[in-house]
Amino acid sequence: MNIVKAETFTSFPEETLKEVKFKYGLRRADRFTVLATAAVKMAFSEQFPQFLPPETGLITASSFGPHKTVFANLDDILDYPEDQILPTKFSHSVHNAVTSYLGTILRITGPAFAITNFENPIDEAMNLAETLLVTGLCETLLLIAVEEEGLLTQNVAPLWQHRSQKPLQEAVSVFLATT
Repeated sequence: MNIVKAETFTSFPEETLKEVKFKYGLRRADRFTVLATAAVKMAFSEQFPQFLPPETGLITASSFGPHKTVFANLDDILDYPEDQILPTKFSHSVHNAVTSYLGTILRITGPAFAITNFENPIDEAMNLAETLLVTGLCETLLLIAVEEEGLLTQNVAPLWQHRSQKPLQEAVSVFLATT
């Protein structure tokens, strides 16, 4: 596997997030999806969104996924009758929603996966990426590792002391790999 590009973003200007939401039809998308899309756009600003062959593979990886949206959806389930739960919020609470949005925006049709794992999602995503490339299921692969800041990530240190001594930072890493 040949890593062509690797870039990490920890700062997301508000104007960039607003532009991405408006320009790429993310009006109802959650912050998790917007962060991932903005990072890919920042990494490939000149070519975005049509810089990849259609058969490109896509993997998103996260320890906690869109946890703010998941918890908001669970709160709604507890607070409101079933017929008042917003289907959009539910659909964005699914961990592969970001993968679907990115695949649509980038117009790629290759294999797509969402990996969520508390221990080492990037390692698992890299292993899957290598497998997809080596087996010829795709010749180009885009991997996005994303963590959104929220109540859960701010409290990881006291809850999970062996993993982190401080709150996790909001960040997105973008990797482009080829065979």
